[in-house]
Order: sequence, then C-alpha cells, then structure tokens
Amino acid sequence: MQAIYKAGGLNLQTHVVDGICAYTDEKTPAEYLKELGPEFMCIPLEDAIKQITEAEEKTYIKPWEEITEEQYDYWLNVLPPQKWLTVGGVSIFRMIEFQISNITLHVAKYEGRYFSAHRRTTTEYDVMAEGVRYLYNTTA
Repeated sequence: MQAIYKAGGLNLQTHVVDGICAYTDEKTPAEYLKELGPEFMCIPLEDAIKQITEAEEKTYIKPWEEITEEQYDYWLNVLPPQKWLTVGGVSIFRMIEFQISNITLHVAKYEGRYFSAHRRTTTEYDVMAEGVRYLYNTTA
C-alpha cells in the first residue's frame, strides 16, 4: 500500500487504493501530488509510518524536567492517573489523555522532588525511573 505524506509531518495526507488516492474524488497520486505541492510524496505506507514515528519522537519526546509540587498535584488530580507504579523508588503515573499516537505525559515523584516528560506508553517504567533518578542526581 502507498501513502501520500509530507516529509516531517505527523500524519498521512491520504493513502492510495488501486491507484487512486482515497478521499480525493478519484485523483491519481500524480494528480494529487501536483495539487498538494513538492513537499508531499507518494511512498510505501510502512515508510510513511516510520517517518511519522520519527517526527513524533523529535517533536514530543524530550528529556525529563523538574516540575513543582503544585504542577504534580495538578496532573494527579485533573484526570484519573493511569498505570501508577513505583519502580526503583520512583513513583510514576501517566495521563489518561494522549498527546498524539501512544505518547502521553508521564509524571514522577522521587525523594520529595517532582518530574515530568512525554513518553510512549510502550516505554518501560524501569527505563523512565532511571531517567528520573539520573536527573535527580545531576541537578541540585
């Protein structure tokens, strides 16, 4: 399967079925690409998904940052926390609402300090706990 995709984008423009771009009034990929402009391309769906995943990582996955206790309490109480675990002394929960795809805000508490970072829901909690402990030990 092919997809119409804009390089660096976070989503597909459309996909191609039997030589026709879906949702385009029967346009071929060449016709639709001409309409969209040179930044769009027709590539295998698997390649587009890989590029979207990379763009999501670049856009949303940043280092852990320290937050205030008030921010921690806000994230704890705004919605019910999801998958709240303590790993290696680090208490971590994630928000039930996702930022994009399977990326959501994770919030942590470790030895009286508070931290947050967007992570994929597939990120192992021991990896996240290690990141929190690292930040804790390298900042005052």
